[in-house]
Amino acid sequence: MRNFTLADMRQTLPSSLLLRLFLLLAVLLAAPVQAQTAPSWEQVATEMVQRPEFAALPLQIQVQRERPGRGSPAEMQLQSGQCILHLRTRDNPLADILLTQAAPEDRTLWLQAVIAHEFAHCWRWQGDDPAMQQLVALMGTAGTDARAARQVQRQLGREESFADVAALAWVAQAAPQRLGAILTAFQRLRGNTRLSTGPHDTRAALDRVQREGFTAHLPLFLAAEALLDGAAE
Repeated sequence: MRNFTLADMRQTLPSSLLLRLFLLLAVLLAAPVQAQTAPSWEQVATEMVQRPEFAALPLQIQVQRERPGRGSPAEMQLQSGQCILHLRTRDNPLADILLTQAAPEDRTLWLQAVIAHEFAHCWRWQGDDPAMQQLVALMGTAGTDARAARQVQRQLGREESFADVAALAWVAQAAPQRLGAILTAFQRLRGNTRLSTGPHDTRAALDRVQREGFTAHLPLFLAAEALLDGAAE
């Protein structure tokens, strides 16, 4: 059987139709490739735990599958020397809202940054049981003591700022060309007063990241501390 060639097409098809076919082909070839669907939270968390920069942290992952998720999709709990990352993403509308803070092409990296935020809490508190007990005790009196409530809000604000900045320090090292995009996603999230009230309003720390960037050659958590310590001077 003889092959059907481009010359055959020119002889068989009307020139107007042939032109439209060529234009259609050009559009298809020039069209951007659709962004791949972001992996699951569980997959991202599992991969992040295995990264060498987090290997020293006493991390565990617990996924809630029995019932629809409520509250924060990802939350770190410190218990008996372990850091337990609770994932509540099943049928949790907040998980979808959080995901859409980043552009589709950045959502895998965005999820990684959100998980790195939670890992930063683990790094900050591991092995410091007295400080944790002191914070818990302070939180227990915050409901009736306005001074204690202000102290709790300040301390939690510092923790959330550190976690956001540490997540961005990780992005600066893992995917420096995408730091601006992920910083924008954090700014969008923290600028939403329905999602980021009180201690989760970390915009001042994010602005400092945008203005100054990170000290080169420091491990990511130390880079985050250096930036925030400089802000406190």
